[in-house]
Amino acid sequence: MVQPFINVASGPSLTAIKSLVAGINALILLPPILFEFGAEKVARYLYTALGFICHQRADRSFYLFGEHLLYPKEEVWKIVPFDEMFTLDFRHRFTCNDALGCKFGVCSRCTGMYLGLLIGLLISEFLLQYKIPKFIPILFLIPLILDGSIQTIAYIIAPERGFYESTNPRRFLTGLLFGFGVGYLTVSAIKPVIAKI
Repeated sequence: MVQPFINVASGPSLTAIKSLVAGINALILLPPILFEFGAEKVARYLYTALGFICHQRADRSFYLFGEHLLYPKEEVWKIVPFDEMFTLDFRHRFTCNDALGCKFGVCSRCTGMYLGLLIGLLISEFLLQYKIPKFIPILFLIPLILDGSIQTIAYIIAPERGFYESTNPRRFLTGLLFGFGVGYLTVSAIKPVIAKI
């Protein structure tokens, strides 16, 4: 028997996890929307809160209400002051301006991870009936690990001219795959436990 695409009766723990991740995805988009509609103070609180889960670099983020969804790093670096891009003080990180628009609450990789996690959580119950081997979703984790690791090593070896730097579309895609893999593995680990209860 084929299960429904989204199983509402997935148990309270999976429903809670799905709701939490859906809420995080909404929070990622909420700060730029609030900024655009004049609720700047609330938007800044949300940017600050999301700063605990992401570096929020302006050159690695998606944007709303500007000319583009993504901007080249060089263009962002010309517009955003260095001390607003590379600061640990969440309150002073760049959020919005007229030239770029308002950035998402997290970077492009984190946006992909949380969106992928939500997709993975939502469709994994449906996919579990096909008995996909566990190594397949584990393979989805590898691109992000490689992309982030190679970039980090490149900066350590040659910080002034790193031999490899990822792009925002690649960061988003590797985050999406990673999140999906984690979502699938989470459901496949929790579902048998729920079935026994």
